[in-house]
This record gives sequence, C-alpha cells and structure tokens, in this order.
Amino acid sequence: MRISNEEMMAPTDLPFDKVPPYRVKVVEYTTPTTRSQRRELIKKHNWSAPNLPAEYVYVNMCTDSGTSAMSDRQWGAMWLGDESYFNSKSWDPLQDVLQKFTGMAYVMPCHQGRSGEAIIYETFVKEGDLVPSNCHFTTTRAHCYYQQAEPVDITCPEYYDENDPSWFKGNIDTEKLKKLFIEQGDRIGLVELVVPNNLCAGQPVSMANIREVRQIIDKYHKREVIFCLDVARISENAWIIKTHEPGYQDKSCLEIVNEMLSYADGCHMSAKKGGLVNMGGFIALRNKHYWQKMHPKVIRTDGYITYGGLAGRDLESLAVGLMEGVNDYYLQDRQRQVDYFANACRKRGIHIIEPASCFAVYIDAGKCVPHLDHTQGPATCLSAQAYIEGGFASTAMDSLQRGRIDVNNPLDTSKRIKAPYELIRCAIPRRTYYEPHYDWAAECLLRAMEWGNKLPAFKPIIDDRPPLELSEIGLHTFFDDYEPVTPLP
Repeated sequence: MRISNEEMMAPTDLPFDKVPPYRVKVVEYTTPTTRSQRRELIKKHNWSAPNLPAEYVYVNMCTDSGTSAMSDRQWGAMWLGDESYFNSKSWDPLQDVLQKFTGMAYVMPCHQGRSGEAIIYETFVKEGDLVPSNCHFTTTRAHCYYQQAEPVDITCPEYYDENDPSWFKGNIDTEKLKKLFIEQGDRIGLVELVVPNNLCAGQPVSMANIREVRQIIDKYHKREVIFCLDVARISENAWIIKTHEPGYQDKSCLEIVNEMLSYADGCHMSAKKGGLVNMGGFIALRNKHYWQKMHPKVIRTDGYITYGGLAGRDLESLAVGLMEGVNDYYLQDRQRQVDYFANACRKRGIHIIEPASCFAVYIDAGKCVPHLDHTQGPATCLSAQAYIEGGFASTAMDSLQRGRIDVNNPLDTSKRIKAPYELIRCAIPRRTYYEPHYDWAAECLLRAMEWGNKLPAFKPIIDDRPPLELSEIGLHTFFDDYEPVTPLP
C-alpha cells in the first residue's frame, strides 16, 4: 500500500520522541588526526577553526548553514530539475511551497540569504534611515551601512540578564522601538526581526513580540514602513512557540509559521538552514508593486526571477526540504539534539547561555576562561584549544571578533565594545550528527577549559589588507586573523 508524503511525514501518536524520525542511507567518513597535527594545522590557519580545511575537522559546528543532510526525497526531486533559463518548470512546485509556507503571494528565489537581504535593503532603505532590529546579523548590518543608513539594535532587556528564565530572550525591546518611532519615525522605513536572534545566542522570538511590533508600526509610523522577518530558522523558532508560549500547543509548526508571517510585510530566508538544502534562499512579499520593483535588481545580480542564481535541481530539492523542515515530528527531534548537546555541556560544568537555543548551543567563554578579559579573546582562545584537543570546530563570537571596531585603527582592541557575553557558537547541522558526536564535542570543550590560566590571551594579526570601508564594519570577522600572545598548551 502506497501512502502519501504528507502521511509519511505526519506526527505519530506513538511515543517515538526519543528516536530520530529518519535512518542513515549514505555516510561520509571522517579522518582522525593527532594532537600534533591539529596544533600545526590551526597554527598554519591563524588559530581560527573556521579557517581550517574541512577535511581535518572531526566534528564541525562552525555553522548550520548548508551543512545539513538531505533526504532521499530531496535527492530524488533533484533528478526532476529543469535547467531551462526562463520559466523553468522546477519553479512551479517551489512557488507553490513558498506561498504555502509564508502565506504571501509574491515570491522569488535567490541563491542564499544575504542575496535576499541586499535586494530588500536596496529597495526599502535610503540614505539617513534608521533600521531598528532585535539584533542585525553581520551581513544585514553591512547592507544597512552600504545604503548609508544606521542599524539600530534594541534587544530586549531579558537577554542581558543571565538569570532571567524567559524562553524568548531574542525579542526586540518594544518600549524602545515605540520611543524610536515617536522621536524619529520619519527616518524609519524598514523594521527587521531576526527569528530566532542569531547574534544574541540564538534566542527565540515570541509570537506576542512579533504581534506587538506590527501594532507599533501601524500606530506610530510617520511614513510607509516595511516590517520584514529574517526567517532562516523560523521553523525551529516555531517549535519553541509551540512548546513554551501559551495558546499554541495544539497548533502545527506550519500554522505557527503562517501566523508569525501574517504580521509581516515581507521576509527573506537563507534556506541553507531551515530549508535543509546546501544552497538556496527566497524573498516573499505581500505587495505586488514592490515585488515587481525588485525584478531588475534580481536580474542584475542573481539571474532571472524564476531561478535567482539556483539550478533547477536546487529549486526542486528546496521545495521538498522546506516542508520537511517545518514538520512537527522532525522539529521535535531537532530540539532533542540541541537539548542533548546542551545537557552534555552542563554535565561537564561547561557554562552555556540559558536557555539553550533552538539550533545551537552558545558557550559562555567569559565564564569558562575567567582570567581573560573581553579584549583578550576568551572565546577565540577556547575555540582554538578545543580543536587542538579533539578536532572540534566552533565559531568564536567574542568582543575581540564581534565588537564594533574603529574603522581607522582596527587593530586597537581597546576600542572594541564589550559584548554582553563572550560567546562560542556551536551550531548543530541538521540530521547529521548523533549523540556520541555531541559527547565528543563537549569533551573537547571541557579539556580545553581545564587548562585554566595556561590559556593565553589573543590579539589580531597585523597584515597588509586595505583599510575597511564603513559598509564593511563587522565583516572583518570573516577574514581577520588572530594569534596567541604566548603559545597554547
């Protein structure tokens, strides 16, 4: 008897919540390395795990972007890819899925999230604007500066209180948003919410917060304002709403996503996260006029409006992956993996940001390496040492790497603003690792932390790169190099 894909992916009433809703069909082998090899490798690549050749990483949590395992249905769909340049028939199933997922009529693909960001910011942001957000991601901040506008981060106060038990510490501060509209509303044409809040320890955003932002815009706007969501991981945020926000326990995550987006005018997505694909993204809008206004911008940079820089096979696999990624049964397992790794860290005394995120575990390196202050790169150091200990790769997000810098003197670490937390992001690839991998990663972090005061401070490496332009502030984190003041253990 043949059952439909929807029936196959439907949540079951049986207590299978401790078992992944998939089984392995293809494996990728990893190569163990010795400690001396790892030390030489990370030294050669300027002590930064993201700089390492991927083949020498045993467990890789630098990012969850494009690193997920695809399903047999996705691989099968790729064989249906129509590579016609204009109006490929592979666009049709993706268009239907995007409209169902977002509830918005006007959609277009793009090759990844930052491409969509660039088009949206070029369309809606003008010189002198303020762009409020719960916390701009690195590239959206750069797009903002590129338009000669000013990004305004107004994360809710709960995020800065490590003892606050709230599940929604990624919210925007609505009181500050309201005040900004009242005082300078004539300078606001776009409000952006990152859902969940990636640079603020991946903390989720509540439905109530999204709804209130919509109400504030409607009441206090002084010109036309576009409310836009960054939805790269919105399905995982929906699971937190389902399990922790009253009134949503009986709703499916797709219904929750639909409601979240019902308050927005548009959204952009890097589908390399929640779309469960290696490459892809999209833009969705309610307004046909703005959708048409974006067409020449897409054609100028990404290709035709029905493929947006993607192959037909990518369109097909995304149409399948986006719906797999919003399935309740899958999301339950996804959160179980994050929770397992968080507990593995807690059991070993590794300090993490609480509550754990819905897609990553953020290590509080400031507490793990308390003898290093914010100018000395505690997360940069701990991340490098964790690789030496066992080949575990993660991303440092401390004041040394993420703090705002003086564009004229980027090597002066004293000018870098202290971040609320000195973070290491351990972003968990989807459908990729199993419990022994998480235990291994936690053990690497523990062994690194146990070196204590022997872990040295880090400083930027002086090189001959040209000085940063204003629009490139923040992007230094993708190519800056650092070195220890004294050798690592």
